[in-house]
Amino acid sequence: MRKLFIVLFALFIISCKTNQLAIIKLDDKFGCINRSGQIVVKPMWDFILQGKGNKQILVEKDSLDGFVDNNGKVIIKVQYKDAMIFYEGLAAVGNGIKYGFINTKGDTVIPFIYDEIFLGFSNGLSDVKLNKHCGYINKKGKVVIPLIYETCYPFRSEVAQILTFDGKDLLINKKGKTFEDDGQVPDKKLWRPNQPLLLEMKSGRGWLNNKGDTIVPPIYSSVGIFQEGRSIVQFKGKWGVVDNKGKIIIEPKFDQMWHYKEGLANFELDGKWGYVDRNGIILIKPQFDYAGSFNNGLAYFELNGKSGFINKKGMVIIQPTFELNRGSQFE
Repeated sequence: MRKLFIVLFALFIISCKTNQLAIIKLDDKFGCINRSGQIVVKPMWDFILQGKGNKQILVEKDSLDGFVDNNGKVIIKVQYKDAMIFYEGLAAVGNGIKYGFINTKGDTVIPFIYDEIFLGFSNGLSDVKLNKHCGYINKKGKVVIPLIYETCYPFRSEVAQILTFDGKDLLINKKGKTFEDDGQVPDKKLWRPNQPLLLEMKSGRGWLNNKGDTIVPPIYSSVGIFQEGRSIVQFKGKWGVVDNKGKIIIEPKFDQMWHYKEGLANFELDGKWGYVDRNGIILIKPQFDYAGSFNNGLAYFELNGKSGFINKKGMVIIQPTFELNRGSQFE
């Protein structure tokens, strides 16, 4: 029974990876490839944005938006002036004047009455804006939190962030109750994650913890957000890494650097890009003209004017045969 479970679990993981696609560019048009490098969505679109599970992929042609499936078949006609990807079975779309929502069949389920929608549905609610005031609606289109705020962010958990017209940055629950973020909701996930407080002085920039204690001294010309317990920092034009206690993990020595993702950070040194782990060990030596962040075990890279993908061992998995399209990743 245990062996059967392991086999089924392995098949599930494989099937999940099979659904992963990356956006590529050929002849100045966009399409998608699978993890084997095969083109599954023909590069014929002016723009592409992947949706969850790649069941509905947003495409643009001649300034109009629609949706295709993961084989490139059009499933919702290219007809909207603006559109966002599907969240929880609904997508926000615009007719050039107002925004509403459609379902996966392309039926309009919430009429075009709103001026703006930040994202779409998350945890059963969506932000909407009308006459410069925002609030939240449910999937039936009913306003459940009044449109009285200046900015409304998605409900990534049972609470969301809102900004009032008098400048207050608050949390709000799904019943519409607002409160300050004082740690009373410990398991919250927020659209704008909490970060240490930026410390900015004449000597430079650093970080404070929520108690006001200095954790990274203000000696750096620039600091990055904390990601995976690490922050990139710039000193005298070079980039290095500190941990969330201020300990220097990598002395500033790289020409460029990006945040950690999946345990690795991409960096540039002497015109070439490589990867370093959280302990400062270079695992993939700088050899690429550009290298992006890892996502689902693969990373975009550029070499000799073309792009492809590598794995975490630095092995080329998809040969660099596509046009440059930075930001491409497997999702």
